[in-house]
Amino acid sequence: MVNNNPREASVLLVEDNPGDVFLVKHVIREEGLGVDLMVAEDGEKAIQIIDQLDEGREIEAPELMLLDLNIPRRSGIQVLERLRRSVRCAGIPVVMISSSDSPDERRHAFELGATEYFRKPSSLGGFMQLGKLVRQLHERIHSENNARPIS
Repeated sequence: MVNNNPREASVLLVEDNPGDVFLVKHVIREEGLGVDLMVAEDGEKAIQIIDQLDEGREIEAPELMLLDLNIPRRSGIQVLERLRRSVRCAGIPVVMISSSDSPDERRHAFELGATEYFRKPSSLGGFMQLGKLVRQLHERIHSENNARPIS
């Protein structure tokens, strides 16, 4: 059974294209998810957020990251590598987003720990699939958290 009102999802979107940021917000809203969306416009800002979390700063760790592969200042791959070395964030699911459908890029992203790989489609209908993917991951995260025994 799909929960139509899941708890608000905390998502870090790493994307430099304002049009794509708008589309991501739109598809998530259309999917009916309440999302606390933080946006980092480049890889350096994303790594700074991860560093702040590891330093114990009082900011909430995202439960999911949407990470564009081709971003300025640090690549999506560099951000993913840093995330997987993080003390607080290593287990966060990551959806790599790319306009490329290169099997090598896809394989490399998965080798480094990407959870999913989403190819940017040329149509809004295709982009709507990202909203469904975010919902699936959000529900999986919360079902796993609810299944853990309380100690």
